Amino acid sequence: MEQQVKEVILNRCAAVCAVMVIVLVCIAGCGGAKEKKDTDLVPGNWIYYRNRTYILTAMDMKGTWTSSVRIADVTSKIVDSRGTAGGTWHLDKGQLIFTVETSDIEDVWKKNDTRFYKVLELSKHLMVLEGENGRKEEWKKTVPEKGKEGSGALNPIVSMAPYAVNLDKHSSNVQDRYLCLSMHLELMELMPEQPVPQFHPRARDAAIIYLSSLTYDDVSDFDRIKIQKEKVKDVLNPYMEALIKEVVIDHVVIAVSAAKVEEFMIEHRAAPSKEEPVEGEGAGTGEEGAKKENPKAS
Repeated sequence: MEQQVKEVILNRCAAVCAVMVIVLVCIAGCGGAKEKKDTDLVPGNWIYYRNRTYILTAMDMKGTWTSSVRIADVTSKIVDSRGTAGGTWHLDKGQLIFTVETSDIEDVWKKNDTRFYKVLELSKHLMVLEGENGRKEEWKKTVPEKGKEGSGALNPIVSMAPYAVNLDKHSSNVQDRYLCLSMHLELMELMPEQPVPQFHPRARDAAIIYLSSLTYDDVSDFDRIKIQKEKVKDVLNPYMEALIKEVVIDHVVIAVSAAKVEEFMIEHRAAPSKEEPVEGEGAGTGEEGAKKENPKAS
């Protein structure tokens, strides 16, 4: 009888332990699911406003972020922009952690710093964070307006007419080659009512001068083209209020004849856009267009 009582007690203890294990597993699973759900809510373009200063931070699914600053006057009209910063982010146990890898706005994002925020509230359109100093910040997610170019994307898109320039060569014995590019610009998030900056003709001239200084070796493979893409961004950004997030190359061809250049320009010539009106300079196609964009074409 005593043995039977012991077995009953042991069975009950085992059942209780099993239930506790299941409950703990469920709690852990729910916690993991919540963490995953929160991680899915973080990516997007966020605005934090303080003292007439808008801090824009774009966070992507890959765990990287970029940030810029806009200064407003008393009427909340954007009157100036300054600096950018970037790095990586991750969400861990209710903390949003930023690592700052690059920055020229040290008073906002200090380079090589790691910043910890406690997440007090997180939804599709609002994120309430508490900094290490105890200050609470309300970050609001921006929503793209429908009916505008680039709707459906988080960042405005500026289209560009295609480029065709002669690649530089060190010797007259080297074969002529033409770099043909179709590109567009992805901008950082703009403030409400802030217009998309115009693609100034001087920006195109600056890009042409830079691209025509390249040699075939500078663009002979994909990795080298990626390097040049970043340099083109640096060339164009001063003309675009430092708002360029990325230069996106849609198509690239190294042509060896004027006929191939003309074929590329005809295929990729887009309709004139309000961002870049067609002008007399650089508007030709084929050999004529190459000559207009780069006087070295022959």
